[in-house]
Amino acid sequence: MDTSAAGPATEATPGDGTEWFGLDELLAAGQQSLTRLVGPTDTFFGQHWERTPVIVTDRPADAFADLMTLQDFDRILTEGPVAVQTLHAVNASRALPAEQLVHYRGNGGGPLADPGKVLDAFAAGATLVLHGLHRWWPPLRRICQELSSVLSHRVVADAYLTPPGQTGHLRHYDTHDLFTLQIAGSKHWRIEDPTVPLPLSSQHNTPERLGPSTVHFDGVLRAGTSMYLPRGHLHTVSSRTDTSLHITLGIEAVTWKDALTSAVRSYAEQQHLPWRRVLPAGFARPGATDRQALPEITEVPPYEEMVAWAQERFWRHEYRSSHAGRLLSMISATPGGTDTGAGRATPVRRAPGIVVRARLSGDHYVVSVDDKDIRLPAAVAEDVRVLLGGKPVRAQDLPSLSEKNADALLRRLLQEGILRLAHS
Repeated sequence: MDTSAAGPATEATPGDGTEWFGLDELLAAGQQSLTRLVGPTDTFFGQHWERTPVIVTDRPADAFADLMTLQDFDRILTEGPVAVQTLHAVNASRALPAEQLVHYRGNGGGPLADPGKVLDAFAAGATLVLHGLHRWWPPLRRICQELSSVLSHRVVADAYLTPPGQTGHLRHYDTHDLFTLQIAGSKHWRIEDPTVPLPLSSQHNTPERLGPSTVHFDGVLRAGTSMYLPRGHLHTVSSRTDTSLHITLGIEAVTWKDALTSAVRSYAEQQHLPWRRVLPAGFARPGATDRQALPEITEVPPYEEMVAWAQERFWRHEYRSSHAGRLLSMISATPGGTDTGAGRATPVRRAPGIVVRARLSGDHYVVSVDDKDIRLPAAVAEDVRVLLGGKPVRAQDLPSLSEKNADALLRRLLQEGILRLAHS
């Protein structure tokens, strides 16, 4: 059986017969994680989402110890190489020059932070910021993945360690919504209503945008407290008499502006000529207001097309499946085998944390994970559905395929990371 990729990638579009595998489990986990942070999600979306902050205080001090602890932060900083681009030392909104934190330049891997110099900066009052933890710290990668699934927007993670009595960033607003999780110590937050409602990513903090506003909250968040802060809310944050560690989970949202802009671009690329015509010659001259010279644009992207674009972007480019255990599964699928090799009696199952999109396309059954498409013969569609059902399955449980073809299918899906050995 030929299970090799054939031809260009085929993009799955919502509403065209796409089948989903693993989505329900991921959404359930995402719902639990969101409830953990903000309480009842119906109330959150109905009253607070993009509107007002939510602060949840009825948690023990170690409520988020499974995500990160002070000990974890210390180990990350002192026991492993940390690239300077993933760590900043900030004091009163000013970042220390990276040169002050560098120990040596790695062999082609970029500059690395010197733990001693970084800790000296902390002792001098700087807040230490670890960026991009959603990429390489497993507990935060997992919760970001879960929250992304239920929000349909990418979630990223950073951690902030602030010495006693210090302010890392002065009064400002963020251009993205965020969750904060107080891990250790406490921080004083002064939150004010927005002066720029729902700012776009391009609407950065400027003096004229940081005018006076009404105080919404002025209090202390202690260890175990979580908060949702919509973008645009001005805030000033400072530690108190103890060292503070908190995590921010930032929501990199797609706005209607983004969806409309991309839909118009798609319209132009799909031969919709009115969107491809140039503005009239001389349109920039003063007094050039002749609307008769403007082509009539009668076709605009419908709502469904804008949503379809946003859905495709999320599952293809924003959401990233877990690859935990994939290496061992790949090794097991190598012809010749190992002690952990996959035989016909070895159970496999859909990989955890993975969302698979599949659909029939002519003579192929196209299986998509993230931005990768795998084109399989349409004849194996039912067998693939069995394998992706979530329960342990063995090659010998696929009676519609010969032994050779069943083995080839399992090995291909193990190699692609769609299946895992059921015991891994």
